[in-house]
Amino acid sequence: MHSHRTRQCGVTLIEALIAFVVLSLGVLGMAKMQGALRHNADVARQRSEAVRLAQQEMETLRAKPTSTSSSFTVAPDSDRAGNTSYRVERSVSVDGGMRTADVSVAWTDRAGATQHLALQSIIGSSSPALAAALVIRHGAQPVHAALGRSIAIPAFAREIGHGTSAFKPNDAGTLAFVMDDVTGLVVARCDSVAPIMRTADLSTATLGDCTTVKGWLLSGTVRFSLSAPPDADRPKDASLPLDVTLKLRDPTMPARPSCATEQREREVAYHCVVFTMPWSGRSEIIPKGWTLGLTAADRKVCRYSADQDGSGAVDSNLEHPGKYKDVTQALMQQNFLIVRGDQDCPRAGRRGADFADRSTVQHQP
Repeated sequence: MHSHRTRQCGVTLIEALIAFVVLSLGVLGMAKMQGALRHNADVARQRSEAVRLAQQEMETLRAKPTSTSSSFTVAPDSDRAGNTSYRVERSVSVDGGMRTADVSVAWTDRAGATQHLALQSIIGSSSPALAAALVIRHGAQPVHAALGRSIAIPAFAREIGHGTSAFKPNDAGTLAFVMDDVTGLVVARCDSVAPIMRTADLSTATLGDCTTVKGWLLSGTVRFSLSAPPDADRPKDASLPLDVTLKLRDPTMPARPSCATEQREREVAYHCVVFTMPWSGRSEIIPKGWTLGLTAADRKVCRYSADQDGSGAVDSNLEHPGKYKDVTQALMQQNFLIVRGDQDCPRAGRRGADFADRSTVQHQP
C-alpha cells in the first residue's frame, strides 16, 4: 500500500514538468509572434512613408518634367515619425511627345533587410497649367471679371441697375453707352449727357433719353514712344491729339460705327461701337496737328500685334490683325504705338514669364 502511493506522487511530478514545458513553449511562441507583429507594423509604416515620398516626387516631375536622372537621401526629421532614412531615385525618359517618369524609394528595415518601392507614370507633353482648358466648353459664356460683370465691360464703367452698366468714352463729352453686365453687349446709346457728368456719376436719371441699340465694343489705347529706337514695353512720351475711325468692309451698312477718344497725358484711350454683326473692317488713326509719314518729322502708327495663342500666325481678331474679319464679340486691348516716321516698329517679343508678346507691326502709313 505504501509503495503504490509513492508511484502516484512520481506521476504527478512528471505531469507538472510537462505542463511547464508546454507553457514555456507557448510563452516563447507569443514573444516571437509579438516581435514579428512589431516588425510588420514597422515595415507597414515605413512603406506608407515611402509611398508618400514617391507620390510627392512624381507630382514634382509632373509639374516640371526634365529628361535627367537624380537621387537623394531623405533623413529623419521632426516632421516625419521614425528614424528611417530613405533613398529616392527618379528619372524621366522622353519617347516622342510623351515622358515616362520612374520614382523608386529604398530603405533598410529594423531586421537589416532592404525594402524597395517603385512608381511609374506617363506624363503628357502639354503644360499642366493648360489642364483647366479641358473643362471649358467651346463657345461658353465668357468668364466674369471685376464686380461680377462681363470682361467686355470697361472696369471704370458705372453700374446703374437692372443688370446694366454705363460709361462715357470721354468724360468731357455728351455721349454714353449702356452695356449688359452678363453678355457685354452694348444695348443703348445716350447722346445728351451733360458734359459735367462724369462716368462715376452716371445713373438712369442722368443718362436722359437713350436709343436702344445692339453692338459690340472695340477699345484700346494709343501710346507714344518718340525715342530712337522706340520702346514698345515702356512708351513714356506725351500724347498727341488724334481721332480713331473704323472703316467697315461693307460701306452700305445702315448703321455706321461710333468712335470716341479721350486724350490723357501719355496715352489716348479710344472706344468704338459697331452696330452691325458680324462685322469686318479696319481701324485707323487720324492725326490732328501732325502728319503720318516716313521722315523724322513725321509719325508712324504701329499696332501691338503678335501670335499670342501659339498657332504660328496672327489669325485671331483678338490678336489685333491689320483687318478684322467676321467679328462677333467685343475686342479689348487693341492697342497702338506711335513712333517717329524714320524708325522701325519695335519687336519686343515675349520675355521670361511675360504673358503677352509686346511686338508691334507697321499699321500706317
